[in-house]
Amino acid sequence: MLLLMRAAMRSLLIGLALSVSLRPAMSAPSSSFDVSSFGQFHGDIAADTALLQRAIDACASSGGGSVVVPGGTHVTIGSIRLRSHVALDLERGAVLQASPHYEDFGITLPYPVTTHPGEAAPLIGVMILADEAEDVAITGAGVIDGNSPAYVAEHSRDIDRAKDRRPYTVVFRACQRVTLRDVTIRDGAFWTVRVLGCDDVLIADLRIDNSLLMPNDDGLDIDWSSNVRIRGCHIVSGDDCIALKTAPESTGITRPCANIVITGCTLMSRSSAIVIGSDVVGSIHDVVVDSCVIRDSHRGVSVRLNMRGSIERVSFSNLSIETRLYDPAWWGRGTPIDVVVTPWNEVTKAGVVRDIRFSNLMCRGENGIVVYGFAPGMIAGISFDHVAVHIDKTTAYAGGQQDFRPCPGDAMPSLPTSGFLLRNAAGVKIRDCRVTWGVHRPDYYRHALDAEHCPGLEVRGFDGEAAQPDQFPAQLVR
Repeated sequence: MLLLMRAAMRSLLIGLALSVSLRPAMSAPSSSFDVSSFGQFHGDIAADTALLQRAIDACASSGGGSVVVPGGTHVTIGSIRLRSHVALDLERGAVLQASPHYEDFGITLPYPVTTHPGEAAPLIGVMILADEAEDVAITGAGVIDGNSPAYVAEHSRDIDRAKDRRPYTVVFRACQRVTLRDVTIRDGAFWTVRVLGCDDVLIADLRIDNSLLMPNDDGLDIDWSSNVRIRGCHIVSGDDCIALKTAPESTGITRPCANIVITGCTLMSRSSAIVIGSDVVGSIHDVVVDSCVIRDSHRGVSVRLNMRGSIERVSFSNLSIETRLYDPAWWGRGTPIDVVVTPWNEVTKAGVVRDIRFSNLMCRGENGIVVYGFAPGMIAGISFDHVAVHIDKTTAYAGGQQDFRPCPGDAMPSLPTSGFLLRNAAGVKIRDCRVTWGVHRPDYYRHALDAEHCPGLEVRGFDGEAAQPDQFPAQLVR
């Protein structure tokens, strides 16, 4: 009897298993939303924008996942809004292009900089915005095209003149846990990627390929954001490649720009490859820049403060920097490194820059290193350790000036080119550094070290002679 009961139970279990296995599988909610399942793109900008937005909204409503733009898709859109827990995934061969008509951008943010009290900031259209979202991403091997040629008013050999109104390409505002990975972003018409008031941001293996003639087409603007990692990116941009800011028009955000790591990037710019500043009204601190290569740029790395904020505890290390002169319409004068504090204009007050370190840098260019304070007390604690500077005249653009823009008075004064040019900076330390000169030495090439009003200057293990050793001393300190 017991054996019969066991056999019956075994038959029942086998039957139940077969019954379950033969039932149709229950369909779990999909975490991947192909935009083609929401309709076809037909070349109508408003309709195509709405179609893509429907896919994003459906993904968000289901709890999140990926919105996939398949390879071979080429669509022109106005403004779209990313949502929490959604990744916009562009497959290889997919292109999202910004509309050539500024009126198609219904989402706007204020222009980032105002310089006079009570000045109203105009609104700027946005192509892709994530606002107060969490766990949001843009990924894939596809392309986001800012369509800058549509926003050129007049072409020029050295710098184009842009139309008055042109859109941001991508903006993350007040977001938590942001990822931007692998995509190519090209032809930004205005700031290409603005990260405003965000926390926990990863930007990795990004390609930004902007026009070298388009003004204000910054690559990455990290603005009032914290815990940001930028790694392995290749950025070509007419204006700054990577800029850290706390801009005046922050839409109420007061988070410091802090805990930033930039590593393993290759950069080229008609302005600054990496700049901290200049529109800083809050605090920027605890920044590490390491193992980057800068080529063919007007300025290499730049720390510039023109407003009431502060910049402190910044480290630049293991960089290879090559600079040259370009048309003076682009800010910069071929400096591989500069630290400059000046008020933006007669009504602004500039804050303080302190504790900035440069170590293990190889620099080549048409100008030397510049540390300049508009007045004493603005710059303190700048150190250079194992920094090599090689200066040679390589272009036909006029030299013999330094660029302190924006500032009141003479913004590009005639100042000689020296390996290290220091003015109004306290506690500067130069250790085991070297200055060499190329074969082309115009008469404004002068000293290896030229320092004035620099209390606490410490020079140790310094190697370098004057460009014209029979006319000028190697070191001029006063």
